[in-house]
Amino acid sequence: MVSNQGSLTKSQLKDKVRAIVLLQGNDFIKELLRQNDIKIGTTKSDFAKNIGDAIDAETLTQAKIEAWLDEIEGWGNQHIYLFAAPETIASAVGGIFASSVHAKLVGAGQSYNFPADLELSSIMLDGLSLSLAWHLGKEGWDRAKAKDFSQDEGLEKYRFEAYRRRVDRSVVRFEWRFADPHCAILIHRNKDIDHALAMSVVWSLLQSLAIVAAPCAPLTLTQAVKSASKEKGAKSTRLEADGGFVDLVSTLEEGGIDKVAAVRHARNAMNDDEFARAQGIFALGEAEKLAQTMSVQVYGSEGRIRLWAQCKRDDVHAVIAYLMKHNQAAASA
Repeated sequence: MVSNQGSLTKSQLKDKVRAIVLLQGNDFIKELLRQNDIKIGTTKSDFAKNIGDAIDAETLTQAKIEAWLDEIEGWGNQHIYLFAAPETIASAVGGIFASSVHAKLVGAGQSYNFPADLELSSIMLDGLSLSLAWHLGKEGWDRAKAKDFSQDEGLEKYRFEAYRRRVDRSVVRFEWRFADPHCAILIHRNKDIDHALAMSVVWSLLQSLAIVAAPCAPLTLTQAVKSASKEKGAKSTRLEADGGFVDLVSTLEEGGIDKVAAVRHARNAMNDDEFARAQGIFALGEAEKLAQTMSVQVYGSEGRIRLWAQCKRDDVHAVIAYLMKHNQAAASA
C-alpha cells in the first residue's frame, strides 16, 4: 500500500506524526510503540520524542505507521447508519473504479491532508469488500495561559493572552462487505458535520459511478434493540408506542438489566409487538468479539448506532454483526 503522498522523508514523516498520529487515543499510541519494541513513556510529548527517535533509527517506518492508522483512525467515536446492500454485482466494482477518475486512489492508502471540505482520500477494494474514506480537517485555538505575558510600552501597559493552535480531522466512511446484505456509512463524531450532507456526498459518488441508482434503503434496528435488551449487556432500553414509552434502566456500575431482578422480570413480561420503536444502550465486549468493552447506543427507528469510544476496524464490524444478528433473529421469530 502506497501513501497518497508517496514516500516521505524522515523529517516529513515526523511532521505527520505530530499532526495526525498524536491525535489518536493514548492507549492506541502505546500499542503502536509496544508492537514495535519502542520505549513508550507517559505523555504525548514522550510519545512524540520516542516515535521520532524510532523513525530516525528506522525501527518505525512509514509503512508501519500507515498500517496502524488504517486500523484505528476514524473507527469508533462515531455514528453508523445501516442500509441495504447495493444491487451492483460485487465483481464489477473493481472495473468501475479502475476506469473512473478516482482510479489513482484505489489502494493508495493513508492521506495526511486536512481538507477544508469532505475530500475522498482512500479507496480500499479487494474481492471481499469496498471501503471508501473521506477526510475533513478542522482548526481550533485552545487557551494557553502559561504563555500569557504583559509588556510595557512607554506609559501604556499591554497584556497578551496566548492561544495554542489545535488541528484535528474527521473521517467519513462507506463500508460494504460483499457477503453481507447490508452496507454502512460511518460518520466521525464532530458537531460540525451535517450527517445528511455527509451521506449525500457518499451517495453522490456511488451514483456517479453507477454503483447505486439511488441511495440504498435505510435499515431499522428496532427489532435488534428489542431482542438484545433481553440479553446480558443491556444497560437501558426505551420501548416506544404512539403516545408514550417505557424506560427500563440498570443503574448498576457493573451489570445490566439482567442483573436487576425486578427490571428483568418487567422486561420479559412485556409484549414487544405493542411497541413500534425502540432504542437502547448496551455494554458490549469480549462476548461479542470486541477487543475492548464499549458503550454502544442504538436508535432503532433511525437505524443508527453510536459508538462512544475509539476502537479498531474489527470492533466496528463486530458491533454491526451483533446487532444484525439480533435484527434477523427477531424478524424470523
